[in-house]
Amino acid sequence: MHWFPTEREILALRQLYEGRCDLVMGLPRSNRFTDDKPRLAVTAPYYVMRQVLVAPAIGGVGSSEQLPGKLVGVQAMTLADLLVYERGWNRKVYVKPEEVFAALVKSEVDAAVVESAFAGPFLKRTPGFRAIAMSDPRRDLEIGAGVRANDHELKEAVERAIQQLGAKTLPEILSRYGIVLAQAEPPTAQSAPPTAAQPPSGAEPPTAAASPPTAPLTPELRAARSTYLTQCSQCHGTDAQGTPAAANLKAFKGSEDDFVRVVLSGRPGTAMTPWKGLIDTDDIRNIARYIKGL
Repeated sequence: MHWFPTEREILALRQLYEGRCDLVMGLPRSNRFTDDKPRLAVTAPYYVMRQVLVAPAIGGVGSSEQLPGKLVGVQAMTLADLLVYERGWNRKVYVKPEEVFAALVKSEVDAAVVESAFAGPFLKRTPGFRAIAMSDPRRDLEIGAGVRANDHELKEAVERAIQQLGAKTLPEILSRYGIVLAQAEPPTAQSAPPTAAQPPSGAEPPTAAASPPTAPLTPELRAARSTYLTQCSQCHGTDAQGTPAAANLKAFKGSEDDFVRVVLSGRPGTAMTPWKGLIDTDDIRNIARYIKGL
């Protein structure tokens, strides 16, 4: 098997039509897509592409209900762009998905809404972020493989393979490429299952303690969060509570000045290397304050 990476649909299909390849993966099974392409046939779907919300795993947007008032990054002229526009959320539009994710990492936007096929690879290579599936059946898009319209045998063979792989093996394969990584949105109050125990008749139901509202991060702490998630969380964890590879930063007992010294000088004999010359002292202090607030 030989792979031809392409960025534009017309170039990929030209490879197919001219016989330089036999399959084009990841094409939508949609009449709007195929009606003007008589030389193309799309196989039965092997997954359904949906839109997902991508945000920092710690301190970030936790559901679509929190998006009003936030700045949302989207790729122009996509289903995700249309979804955000129709729901009236404040959006910032980028040309390429890589630009959307770069803005998210730099905290230029609070969250991104993108197609799941783009979100998965980003999550695999960028610790500290999560994707939450957004339920909108109108925009579910079945994805199959493209073959030449007259190549009936290959189309049938691919569809047999899809059927044989089944509902268990296909997601495992797709997950290797980051395609299936979005988790379901948390249930709303209306959809939450009832509790087994009910208060006695006439008794007042117990009142749950209200969680204190989370204060919005200052611009400095937003930048610190971005730096921590991209540079530190691989070893110390997205919650800063440590991993087998590195210490629990929430348990750090020293002062802020001590924290700065450790980051700049490192810890000899450990995986903590010096960061002097790579990060400013003020940025380290803001990271310490961000961790303290987790």
